[in-house]
Amino acid sequence: MKKFCRISRGGGDILLKMTSDLDLLRQFALENSQDAFTEIVRRHLNLVYSAALRQVRSPQLAEEIAQSVFADLARDAGRLKPDTILTAWLYSVTRRTAIDLIRKESRRQLREQIAVEMNNMNATANDWTQIEPLLDDAMAALDETDRAAILLRYFENKNLREVGESLKISDDAAQKRVSRAVEKLRDFFSKRKVTIGASGLAVLISANAVQAAPASLAAAITGKALATTTTVTVTKAIIIMTTLQKTFLIASVGVLAGAGIYEAIHLAQKQTGTQTVTKVSSQEPTNSTGDYVSREHFAFAGYATPESTIKSLFWIQSQGDFKATLESASPRFRAILEQAVKAAPNGESTIVNSIVAESKNFLGYRITDVKNISDDKIVVSVLVDDARLKQIGADDKGYNALMAKSQKQWQLIRINSEWKYDGAPDSPRQ
Repeated sequence: MKKFCRISRGGGDILLKMTSDLDLLRQFALENSQDAFTEIVRRHLNLVYSAALRQVRSPQLAEEIAQSVFADLARDAGRLKPDTILTAWLYSVTRRTAIDLIRKESRRQLREQIAVEMNNMNATANDWTQIEPLLDDAMAALDETDRAAILLRYFENKNLREVGESLKISDDAAQKRVSRAVEKLRDFFSKRKVTIGASGLAVLISANAVQAAPASLAAAITGKALATTTTVTVTKAIIIMTTLQKTFLIASVGVLAGAGIYEAIHLAQKQTGTQTVTKVSSQEPTNSTGDYVSREHFAFAGYATPESTIKSLFWIQSQGDFKATLESASPRFRAILEQAVKAAPNGESTIVNSIVAESKNFLGYRITDVKNISDDKIVVSVLVDDARLKQIGADDKGYNALMAKSQKQWQLIRINSEWKYDGAPDSPRQ
């Protein structure tokens, strides 16, 4: 889909048609357009920041690496080849920059530290925490085309048609290329005693590989890059590292957590679980808070009330009934679910298996709040009783993330006297 960006120039506005990253880079290289460069940063910052963070284990250092990478891009914007895949270029530069930094402080010591952290992790840690420290080494082991295919398909969640267009191959060839690349990654992990199926690996990477960078970082990067280019000489950011913080971020796998497939569709959303929700008004539905419902009482209760819909949703997750999952969703969200099935490596089975696996951790739930949006739309806050929270201590790595993940907000809409799930409250409306 073509995008339009209004860029201010001189005394008036000129509407420019931007069809690709390279178009934006040309605009920046030719006219030093701040808007064009800002759009590039917006599109790719999360990928660069996440790749850097996995390497150096420090948010502050990851920010510095991201600034260095985009400074390189600003310097080289006019020299990239016409067939450059910007995602792959940025990923490669990010990895090189991070490796240079790690070597300065002894890469061997960092890897030993990470290994110790992994060995000390609680036995209940999920697959992603085993894969995440090795992911970038595994990606580096792929050839250039396979790496670009994985980046486009699972880091940027592009469909196979878009992957094929970027690689200049057919949709079927793109599917085969992606599948082979995933198998190579799986073999890499298997040799390091991390066993996971190809389908599960694809879901994990898609769900966790890219996370949101700090909101202020984009503005800082744009300002710094433009400041250096206006003086013609672009000075590469000097990354000073006195000591690598002993930090190991355990990202909760949560591929289909809490709301099962519902939240998997919205993995780009970064829920902190600390939102303030206004208490329900005197209008229906009533009972803003509810009693604790234990797992043995999960049952299909229909959709006549919000409470019955929530109970039905938990039962559906425990059963892995995808047909019932579709029945519980609004027409808009049902279409999203069907698209997710088409995109999943093994279709419906990938999604169902992930839903059931995550649901096994749920001991029960409690509705903590209901917020009326309109007569036919509400947001229900649900606290999930997750067994994993009882197995690890509050001081353990991953506890806060798991606690935040157990606090859900689900939007329900009323359709013909039934309350159906319509996604997270801030999910994009189509």
